[in-house]
Amino acid sequence: MIKQTKRGILYITLIFIGICSIASAQIADRIVAVVNNEIITLSQLNKVTKQYKENIDASQNSSEQKKQLIETLEKDVLQKLIDRSLTSQEAVKYNIRVTEKEIDSSIENILKTNKMNQEGLEKALAADGMRYKDYRVKMKEEILQSRLINRTVRSQVIITDSDIKAYYDAHLEAFIGKKKYHLRNILMNNNTDIQEVEKKLGGDLSFDQLAKKHSTATNASDGGDLGVFDINNFSEEIKTSLQPLGKGEHTPVLQVGQGYQILFVEDILLEGNKTLEQAKEQIQDLLYKEKAQKRFVEWVNSLKKHAHIKIML
Repeated sequence: MIKQTKRGILYITLIFIGICSIASAQIADRIVAVVNNEIITLSQLNKVTKQYKENIDASQNSSEQKKQLIETLEKDVLQKLIDRSLTSQEAVKYNIRVTEKEIDSSIENILKTNKMNQEGLEKALAADGMRYKDYRVKMKEEILQSRLINRTVRSQVIITDSDIKAYYDAHLEAFIGKKKYHLRNILMNNNTDIQEVEKKLGGDLSFDQLAKKHSTATNASDGGDLGVFDINNFSEEIKTSLQPLGKGEHTPVLQVGQGYQILFVEDILLEGNKTLEQAKEQIQDLLYKEKAQKRFVEWVNSLKKHAHIKIML
């Protein structure tokens, strides 16, 4: 009888421990929002906000400021999770899916574009506090959103030729290209000697021939060829000497360290220079993305108005 009583007590104790464990788990991971027939849990929210919270905790802000920043962060991120839930539900409605193979392909394109390998990508992600598997989830969401945009708002986005021209004119500096100089030089140790060489410029021998004959630099055999440069990276003296020059012109003798040189402008190039016609497709894509994203946000907001959303944060 006593043994049976002990067994009964043990059994009740185990049940009590189990109930406590379940209660503890529920407290640790409670529901923070309901979106139609889906729930968002505290653990989901914490997973997204973890890195940002750590940055806030490590900041120099006061305890009260940190608390306010974390509260704002959680509210903002929860809204994004609600948006994500709504768009996922709509994707199911429209039978839009993203396969693992499509995610692989998208990541492969990113690696090629950035001339990066898998190891380099994972290191870059780790530096930002993101795991590779979380990055794949992010890529899936981006592909899904892109397809939803095409499905829901594409017909509402119209880009006209006047829109493209207005953008081109407003951002002309981005399309006229960056001026770069193809330079040659003659370098000598003696100022008197290089002054004599300068007098010969424009005569029978070309600059590169004079460089081969007189320059003491290692590039003398290449006719003093230095390559192509953005002169904004040069010292103020050299930049000032080069700016007024055109193709085929040269600087006066310039002192450099313990020597003297003459710089010759072989050519002036505009790298990235695009006419309106050449930039048309690029601008059209950019404007489409801007307008489509704006329309998409409006569409998500309309979903919110008709959805059952309950926040319990």
